[in-house]
Amino acid sequence: MTWLNTGIGGNKYGAQLLPADGMFAELSATTGPEHWAADGVHPTPAGHAALAAAWLRLVA
Repeated sequence: MTWLNTGIGGNKYGAQLLPADGMFAELSATTGPEHWAADGVHPTPAGHAALAAAWLRLVA
Protein backbone atom coordinates (compact mmCIF):
# COMPACT_ATOMS: atom_id res chain seq x y z
CA MET A 1 0.00 0.00 0.00
CA THR A 2 1.33 3.42 -0.90
CA TRP A 3 0.21 6.54 0.96
CA LEU A 4 0.16 9.80 -1.00
CA ASN A 5 -0.75 12.87 0.99
CA THR A 6 -1.75 15.11 -1.88
CA GLY A 7 -4.06 17.37 0.09
CA ILE A 8 -6.73 19.50 -1.52
CA GLY A 9 -5.39 21.41 -4.51
CA GLY A 10 -5.25 25.15 -3.92
CA ASN A 11 -6.67 24.92 -0.38
CA LYS A 12 -3.93 26.39 1.72
CA TYR A 13 -6.45 28.02 4.75
CA GLY A 14 -4.52 31.44 4.51
CA ALA A 15 -2.03 29.97 6.98
CA GLN A 16 0.27 32.43 8.71
CA LEU A 17 3.50 31.77 10.53
CA LEU A 18 3.84 32.72 14.17
CA PRO A 19 7.60 32.90 14.78
CA ALA A 20 7.34 31.51 18.32
CA ASP A 21 11.02 30.68 18.64
CA GLY A 22 12.02 34.31 18.14
CA MET A 23 9.20 35.52 20.34
CA PHE A 24 10.28 33.28 23.23
CA ALA A 25 13.94 34.21 22.76
CA GLU A 26 13.00 37.87 23.07
CA LEU A 27 10.76 37.28 26.10
CA SER A 28 13.41 35.12 27.77
CA ALA A 29 16.00 37.87 27.53
CA THR A 30 14.25 39.78 30.31
CA THR A 31 12.53 37.11 32.43
CA GLY A 32 14.50 33.92 31.85
CA PRO A 33 13.40 30.98 29.71
CA GLU A 34 12.05 28.86 32.57
CA HIS A 35 9.24 31.38 33.09
CA TRP A 36 7.93 30.59 29.61
CA ALA A 37 8.84 26.89 29.31
CA ALA A 38 10.16 25.29 32.49
CA ASP A 39 11.58 22.26 30.66
CA GLY A 40 12.61 24.23 27.58
CA VAL A 41 9.93 22.63 25.41
CA HIS A 42 6.45 22.68 26.93
CA PRO A 43 5.00 26.14 27.67
CA THR A 44 4.06 27.11 31.19
CA PRO A 45 0.72 28.89 31.70
CA ALA A 46 2.59 32.15 31.03
CA GLY A 47 4.03 30.65 27.84
CA HIS A 48 0.59 29.57 26.67
CA ALA A 49 -0.75 33.05 27.40
CA ALA A 50 2.08 34.62 25.38
CA LEU A 51 1.37 32.27 22.45
CA ALA A 52 -2.34 33.02 22.59
CA ALA A 53 -1.79 36.79 22.68
CA ALA A 54 0.67 36.62 19.77
CA TRP A 55 -1.72 34.44 17.76
CA LEU A 56 -4.59 36.86 18.36
CA ARG A 57 -2.44 39.79 17.20
CA LEU A 58 -1.50 37.81 14.11
CA VAL A 59 -5.00 36.81 13.01
CA ALA A 60 -7.10 39.73 14.27
